[in-house]
Amino acid sequence: MNLNFNALKIIAIAFGAFTFVWMINDFLSNRENINKDYLRANEAFLEKEYSKAFEYYNLALKEEPDNIFYLEGKARSLFRMKKFSEAEKIFIEVIKKDKEFAAALANLGILYDTLGMHENAIKYYKLAVEKDSKVTGGMSWLKRFLKNIHFKPTNVKERLNFLQKELNSKNSSNLKNLKLDSRQPDFEM
Repeated sequence: MNLNFNALKIIAIAFGAFTFVWMINDFLSNRENINKDYLRANEAFLEKEYSKAFEYYNLALKEEPDNIFYLEGKARSLFRMKKFSEAEKIFIEVIKKDKEFAAALANLGILYDTLGMHENAIKYYKLAVEKDSKVTGGMSWLKRFLKNIHFKPTNVKERLNFLQKELNSKNSSNLKNLKLDSRQPDFEM
């Protein structure tokens, strides 16, 4: 029995070392493929420098004009700059290219929600929730801890449930909470 335990321990250590080396190799070989402008755009977006992010997304799109992640980032930047109709067009374009892209579905729902077009918001929130729980489920406690966010932000699922409940009730006059909405963090895509 002691021999079997030692053999299993050696196999586990060898497997762990192999996995670690493989992950490092994969990271280094793919690091060259990541568009630097896209990375800068995401950094600028998270720093709330939306016009700068918009410029970097455009630079990234010059290299890959059909990349839906770059397009979706450009649309998010336009949305934050309050250029709602331009953002809406790009979100719709992204969704036409990939109907499974939950981030674009959720963000289009958020755009409609912001504009007070709650029926459209519900439609896109539902589609996003059906597609992906990572995007619509919100931040994990570990990510909130690492980002030093002291409160649990609401998520797409919660907002969908709230809108449906309020719109079905007789008193649906207050569908926004500006204090809470202003505290919502931006999420990385």
